Amino acid sequence: MIKKSRWLTFLLALIPGVGHLYLGFAKQGLQLMIGTAACIILIPSIPMIFSFALAILWFYQLFDALQRAAWMKAAALEHERMMMGQETFGYPWSMQDLMAMGGYPRENQLNPVWTGVGCVIAGAAVLLVTIFPALWHWVLQENTASFLLAVALIGYGLRLLFKKPDRRGSESL
Repeated sequence: MIKKSRWLTFLLALIPGVGHLYLGFAKQGLQLMIGTAACIILIPSIPMIFSFALAILWFYQLFDALQRAAWMKAAALEHERMMMGQETFGYPWSMQDLMAMGGYPRENQLNPVWTGVGCVIAGAAVLLVTIFPALWHWVLQENTASFLLAVALIGYGLRLLFKKPDRRGSESL
């Protein structure tokens, strides 16, 4: 197992997707690059929403790359320990180790339905800007983009607050 430098991962992750490519997660790295490019291209159409989305995407990919690098380092150390036959038999990590690390990493899979809904909304917004520029100018004067962003954030926050907890993750610990 190849150990990857967390400092180099951090430096490369300053450019969205490159840290994931360095760690070997090519598909996710390319998805992050495409998402970043799309946000940058769409900022002129709805500056408030796409600049906010770009910031969220950038911070997410930075912390995700660092977390994956930490897990890869822990896995490499555990693999090395098991190969050398040191001190333990059975499970590779104790319960205290798992609690300190936050549990096993889970794959971050986007729900294709929400991805599709987001693409349809973004496409409709770009189409609206292209076909009806005067209407779009009026909408921007009325601060509708700020209103939509506020409603989306409140809705997402309420969804997180009232969502039923995931029972699968807590039973395995």
